[in-house]
Amino acid sequence: LNSIKSLIQQHEEEKSVNYLTTFSKLIRTLFNNAEKKEISLYDEIETCKLYLQLEAMRFDTRFSYDVHVDENLDLKSFEVPALIIQPFIENAIWHGIVPKGEGGHIDLSVIRKVNSVEIIIDDNGIGREASKQNKSASTLMHNSKGVNLTQSRLELDNLLRQRQAQLEITDKKDEQGLATGTKVIIAINEELS
Repeated sequence: LNSIKSLIQQHEEEKSVNYLTTFSKLIRTLFNNAEKKEISLYDEIETCKLYLQLEAMRFDTRFSYDVHVDENLDLKSFEVPALIIQPFIENAIWHGIVPKGEGGHIDLSVIRKVNSVEIIIDDNGIGREASKQNKSASTLMHNSKGVNLTQSRLELDNLLRQRQAQLEITDKKDEQGLATGTKVIIAINEELS
């Protein structure tokens, strides 16, 4: 809302209208899905697209993003716990891309494997170690609530539906051992009929 207010104060009417329209779509989607235990992967990806679009507008040229979805996957028939991807995208933007300054990029990919689906959030930010060093001592003790909630929801989904969902977080490094970003993989097995 502060970003919209700022655009209005700067007399950037078209940008503020676009931002407000995207924001309202995202809020409506979040409200529609908030009470649901599971939603279609299609709805989850659409929510993430709106969030990425909103943040890309907010940070102007600081980062770009791509969304890739396997053509052999029917997103509307694959159910996932609601809001499991967005916290990782938010972390990528706020802790990896924003501190980098310019040239950030996020790839969101959904890939069909033999009996599972992999959701990959891959960024070229500053990495988790540098991000921890940027935080003050008081915030160092703070864990991401969104990521912890996602881990809990995946564990609950494993108990209830026995899909063996897994979460893997990789700190990417170049040949010199310098951080080149973070890669998160959420793997969810298909239910056995």
